[in-house]
Amino acid sequence: MRVFDACLRFGTALSLALSAVAVQAQAPSLASSEQVEQTAVVRDIRVTGSSVSGVVVNHSPRLLRDVRVIVRHTWHWKNERHPGDDNPGRAEELVIPGEASPRGTLPFTYALNQPLPQRNDGRFVTSAEVIGFTEVGN
Repeated sequence: MRVFDACLRFGTALSLALSAVAVQAQAPSLASSEQVEQTAVVRDIRVTGSSVSGVVVNHSPRLLRDVRVIVRHTWHWKNERHPGDDNPGRAEELVIPGEASPRGTLPFTYALNQPLPQRNDGRFVTSAEVIGFTEVGN
């Protein structure tokens, strides 16, 4: 009976320890903006007609998926001292489909929700940054 009890206790302890390890491996973690920037960045942003394209660069040794990007269309007035009342600047958040291989890239193109308006009183400057992702692997 004592051997059985010891084995049962050892088996239970081992099972609990393995469960804890499995939970720790699956637990998500939050990264600072600096850590996100060191892991993945967006390069080569282009606006063509009503679409935006770019490339996510994965600096991580792990696979990235569910990469979330914010695309900002910042409006710069021709006359910054006397800007107008209707700033057409905006931002759009998107999740890039596909996976960025370790130390690889993930090109993307998406259609704007609304085309950027054509105006003579300023210009748009479009930028993008990675705001989140799922890092796969150990």
